[in-house]
Amino acid sequence: MTKVGFIGLGLMGKPMAKNLLRAGFDLLVISRSEPPVLELVELGAKRANNYRSLAMESEFVVTMLPTPKVTRDVVFGEDGVLEAMDKNTIFIDMGTEDPALAIEIYQVAKNRGVFALDAPVSGGDVGAIAGTLSVMVGGEPEVFERARPLFEAVGSNVSLVGGAGSGQVVKAVNQVMVAGILATIAEGLRLLEEADVDQGEAIGALMAGRAGSNLLQAKAKQMLERRYQPGFKVDLHLKDLDIVDQFARANRVVLPVTRLAKSYLESVSFSGGGDLDHCALIEVVRSLSSIDL
Repeated sequence: MTKVGFIGLGLMGKPMAKNLLRAGFDLLVISRSEPPVLELVELGAKRANNYRSLAMESEFVVTMLPTPKVTRDVVFGEDGVLEAMDKNTIFIDMGTEDPALAIEIYQVAKNRGVFALDAPVSGGDVGAIAGTLSVMVGGEPEVFERARPLFEAVGSNVSLVGGAGSGQVVKAVNQVMVAGILATIAEGLRLLEEADVDQGEAIGALMAGRAGSNLLQAKAKQMLERRYQPGFKVDLHLKDLDIVDQFARANRVVLPVTRLAKSYLESVSFSGGGDLDHCALIEVVRSLSSIDL
């Protein structure tokens, strides 16, 4: 069996690792939190003592970590994986990073005789559990083909979108669009709340028209019922939009709509809701709509 080392068993990483096990990969895991490690071990994975030992035993090393800083530490730190990986093995970062970090990892890996792919995903925890994520891969075609069975174990749409860093660029675009669409869904639903309509029928009609989208289908009922158990946390989306800001400034691209959507998310976070699902931004629209002057 192909040996895969998986680092980061959070909201997304744990179900992704489970799907790799179901697909028959020989899985070695490590995470900052103990319970998901124990859960994966009970299902047949093996526990790694540290990042270096995981890297030394694996043909593929996959990271699914929350921030670029954590990824940098895991990849390049004192106990970093890249230095411990054998030549011709493959490092895959499936978290969301600055494209510049993805290119840096690729270049350092290449100098060591290791291959690297950036392969961020979209689809939230629902897609991670179902194995239906969209996987956006940057890297060399030959390396992508070697890794394809791994990607197909966690995603239903797997695309090689360009060279090193390209996966992260496409993920940045994804996060821009998600933020803007969520903000307009929130505003539209707020209008529905004040109207004398059947909300369920109204959403069905919207889904059948041009306004229909995966986000509307996934989030509308949750927003109307004020259920914000996280599928993707507000603070993680803000982290992604900080990456977008840096990339946009570097490339002289103005994103006024994204900045407005980001301000909604910031308001939720600053109010203590950073761990809520990002669809909680509708509460900002509700709040703005109820100001009594």
